[in-house]
Amino acid sequence: MSRYVLFSVGVFTLGRLPIRVLYMLAAIAARLAYLLARGPRESVRDNLRHVAPEASASQIDRWARGVFRNVTFYYADLFHMPHMDLDEFFQRRFVFHGFHEHVVPALKEGKGVVLLSAHSGNPELAIQGLIPMGVNALALTEPLQPPRLSRLVDRLRAAHGHTFAPVGLRGVKKVMQTLRQGGVVALMGDRDIEGPKALLPFFGVETLMPTGPLEVALRTGSPAIPCFNRRNPDGSIEAFIEEPLPIERTGDLERDAREGTLLYLRRLERFLRNDPGQWAVLERVWDGQPAAAKEAVAAGKK
Repeated sequence: MSRYVLFSVGVFTLGRLPIRVLYMLAAIAARLAYLLARGPRESVRDNLRHVAPEASASQIDRWARGVFRNVTFYYADLFHMPHMDLDEFFQRRFVFHGFHEHVVPALKEGKGVVLLSAHSGNPELAIQGLIPMGVNALALTEPLQPPRLSRLVDRLRAAHGHTFAPVGLRGVKKVMQTLRQGGVVALMGDRDIEGPKALLPFFGVETLMPTGPLEVALRTGSPAIPCFNRRNPDGSIEAFIEEPLPIERTGDLERDAREGTLLYLRRLERFLRNDPGQWAVLERVWDGQPAAAKEAVAAGKK
């Protein structure tokens, strides 16, 4: 059965269940996946050893199980998204920190806002909390195969009013247009997917990290505001919007994007150290092949 059919079945069957029931099923799926999916399990453990090298093997295992749980809960949220009561979510399951302090003043400047997030908690669920605040955003997503699956998943994400589009030339054009019109764009900065990138120290070890989000902010003059979120034990989502990054604009786009990305990574490191099990990334972030990484950066500049 194709991934597209599986997702469709999940949305129109599982998605209609109460979210607490979906989370119960997701918790069971997480335990099974952790036992059976050796490759992702070892990748997650490797990531966590970089985040907390002093942690014991048992602590790494507890965090890794939390990562798998967070990933399966993400899919429960995704299936449930079209059926979610947004007002109920906003009133009972969501907490925002820093929106009025950082986003509202930035929007008043009229230069648009780049919300720079990471795969912690569930950023796609957290962004739904902007809608009751009167903000509709554009978010770029990782393209999926087949393309119709990508379109289906983005429709689920956009069920309550936001716009989601896959990373690519067309998506970047939408981003630039949205920012120049004073809108909000949500981008991810913790995984190398597509676009400009650089070898940067992350938890003390160099790996490829995307610099595209900071290039966008520099080209448009928009502030880049880190926004991280976590999933609490009771199932609620808590989002932390931080102060805009103090980006230096020297006229050297590549240098400035690199330095801005380093500032973002330092903020992300601080957040992840507090709760490593929130980082819902199943792929190995540090591949241990700096030579290959340098070649990838060089190829991207041609």
